[in-house]
Amino acid sequence: MTKDRIIRRTIGIVALVCWFIFIVPQLILPAGDRLVWQLDNWALIVASVLTAVYAVMSTIRTIKGRHWTIKILEWLGCVFLLLVCGVILLYAGIRDDRKKWSNNEYVVWDEYGGFVDPSLFVLYKRDGLIDRRLFIFSVDGWQVKNADYTMYEDFDLMKEEADVSPFESDSVYHTTVFYHLSNGEQYDEAQNDSLSELIRKK
Repeated sequence: MTKDRIIRRTIGIVALVCWFIFIVPQLILPAGDRLVWQLDNWALIVASVLTAVYAVMSTIRTIKGRHWTIKILEWLGCVFLLLVCGVILLYAGIRDDRKKWSNNEYVVWDEYGGFVDPSLFVLYKRDGLIDRRLFIFSVDGWQVKNADYTMYEDFDLMKEEADVSPFESDSVYHTTVFYHLSNGEQYDEAQNDSLSELIRKK
């Protein structure tokens, strides 16, 4: 077995493993749940790149000694596959979230990395190698600079301390927002004092 063949097979096997890591969670996990650290998205990126490399290497190998019409057809097929891989990479880039905060039990991701809405956050709960999606929440009309979260499971509370600013402005304001930990529903701001007093007594 030649060195080129070994490299090509290795790339192909790694690409298949990465496709497996991406596809299987999509099939077996409940909607919204995913692998920790966005492993499925990283696997999709690696799988697309390696598939493109494998396609080029395989095309170069198979067209040797072929008629020019066959060579053109094989290269057209290769270019089509490269375009598909490019679209997949674009999709992976769009769905690449930015982590805003985490502890040992929970993680908050800025969904789509701010591509769709810079203030759209999603809370997940860690369960081994799986992030269980809990709810979407956001600070409407504000860009969140820094945020810290505290969970009070006994009181069904999530407290958000955040530095926010209006879009297209350098002004920064500090906000305190309480959410129901069970469903992400936001408490009325008028309840902040009583909720703060409740958790201080804990």
